[in-house]
Amino acid sequence: MDTSHPHPKPPPAAYALYRQMRAVQRCMSAETVEESVRATRWASAWYRLVQRKLEQLQHAPRYLH
Repeated sequence: MDTSHPHPKPPPAAYALYRQMRAVQRCMSAETVEESVRATRWASAWYRLVQRKLEQLQHAPRYLH
């Protein structure tokens, strides 16, 4: 059984940024106030995660090759 993935998994910061973008798009295209509020909460949560991941990357050790 082949367990290889056809597409490599994106880095956590890139995935979180993508999910934040999708949440913002959902917010902008919401048809009801409730849907907009829910999407806004998701966008905010993903924004905080993106910021946390970027801070982790900024403080990650750099190795020279």
